[in-house]
Amino acid sequence: MPKRVLSSELEKQLGKIVTVAGWIYSIRNLGNIMFVILRDCKGLIQVVITEKETIDLISKVQPETVVKASGVVTKTEGKSQFDIEIKNAKIKLISPVKDPLPVIISKKEIDAQLDTILDYRPLTLRHPKIRAIFNIQASILKAFADSMRKQGFVEFRSPVLMGVPSETGADVFEVKYFQKKAYLAQSPQLYKQIMVGVFERVFTITPVFRAEKHNTTRHLMELTQLDGEVGFIKDYNDILDIVENTVRHIVKYIKENNKEDLELLDVDIPRLPKGKFPRVKVKEALKIIEKITGKSASRKEIDLDPEDEREIGKWALKKFNSDFIWLIGFKKDKNFYTWNNPEDPDESLSFDLEFRGLEVLSGTHRIHDYDKLLECMKKHGLSKDNYNQYLMAFKYGMPPEGGFSFGLERLTKQFLNLKNIREATLFPSDLTRISGQRFND
Repeated sequence: MPKRVLSSELEKQLGKIVTVAGWIYSIRNLGNIMFVILRDCKGLIQVVITEKETIDLISKVQPETVVKASGVVTKTEGKSQFDIEIKNAKIKLISPVKDPLPVIISKKEIDAQLDTILDYRPLTLRHPKIRAIFNIQASILKAFADSMRKQGFVEFRSPVLMGVPSETGADVFEVKYFQKKAYLAQSPQLYKQIMVGVFERVFTITPVFRAEKHNTTRHLMELTQLDGEVGFIKDYNDILDIVENTVRHIVKYIKENNKEDLELLDVDIPRLPKGKFPRVKVKEALKIIEKITGKSASRKEIDLDPEDEREIGKWALKKFNSDFIWLIGFKKDKNFYTWNNPEDPDESLSFDLEFRGLEVLSGTHRIHDYDKLLECMKKHGLSKDNYNQYLMAFKYGMPPEGGFSFGLERLTKQFLNLKNIREATLFPSDLTRISGQRFND
C-alpha cells in the first residue's frame, strides 16, 4: 500500500504519483470534469477527476465522505486558490456519507445559531474556523505546561472525586459512591496545597465542576482549570510575577506557532505592557470606574460586577496599552484558606487577572499556619474531622505559600474575542446540556 502523503507535503512531490486521504470538503461537478476538495489534518487538497466512472461514483455521495485518492501532483493552471493539485486521480471510497449534511461546513462561516452548532458538534468541529479555535486552545495548554516546567514546577494529577467539598463558595455536584456520598471536585485546591509540601512548586490541569445555575456567556458547569501553587513566597507579588511570565510565554508561543489559525480567525495578539502588568487595588478600581461612568464606588462587598470588569479593562488598555490588569484585595474572609490583609481589615490577600474585561485567573496568599487554619475553618462552619488529610500537610510543616488558577475556556474566549464561552468549549455542560448533548425533555 502506497504511503499516504499529507496536504502540507504535496509541494515536495511535484511530478510524482502520490496517495492522499481525507474527507470530501466540497464537490464541483462540471460534467466531464470534477473538482473534489479533500480535507486532511494539515489543510485542503484539490483533486481533479476526468474519468467518467469515478465522477459517477463521487456524484452519489455527500461531503464528509472519507476517501483515498491517487494521482499525479502538478501545478494548478489558471486562477485557483490552490497552487498545486492532483490530476488523473483514482478515488476509493473508505466511508461513504449518503445523507445530506444538517449544516454546511464548507462555507466561510456556518449559517446557524450557536445552539444548532452545538447540536451538531461532532460535525461542526470540522469547520476550519472552529477547528482553529481548538488548535489554539491546544497551544495554550502546551505553552502553560512548558512555562510551568521552565519555572521549576512539577506536574501532578488531582482527584476529581472528593469526600468533602474543596470550596466553600460554590455549589457542588453530589454523586453516589457505593453506600456513601461523594462530590465532584470544584477545584484541586486541597491537593495542590498538600503537594507544595512535596515539591514546593506544583501545577495541574484538571476538569472541575460547579453546580451554579448561571445561564450566561461566561459560565459553565464543567470547566478546565490550569492551576499552580508555590511554596516559600515572600508575598503574593511572587505569584503575580510567575503568572506574568506564563502569560507572556503563552502569547509568544501562539504568535509563533498558530499564525494560520490567527489569520483565519482574524484575531489580534493580546497587547502586553513593556514592564509588569498594571496592579490596582479593587477599592481603587471602583473609584476609577466611578470617575469614568458616574457609577457609585460603594458596594456591599469589595468586588466588581461584569460591567465593572469591562470598564476597568478598557481603562487599562487606554492608560497602559495592556489587555491585562491585576485586581488586588477582594473582600475579607474570602475562603477558609486565605489570609486577610493585616494592613486593611476589609480585604483578603487575594487577586484576579482581568483579560480584555473578563476575569480569567484568581488566586490568593494561603494560610500556612496550622492553628490559624483551624480557626478559619471553624469560622466557615467546617469540621476539621472532614479535612484530616488536608490538615496533616499543615500540622507537619508548611511554608508560606500561595497559588492561582486559570480558566482554560475563559482564557481561550478572551484570546480569540469569542462572544460565548461555549464557543471555546468542545462539549459544554450548562443548564440545557451535559457534555455537549442537549437534555431530552
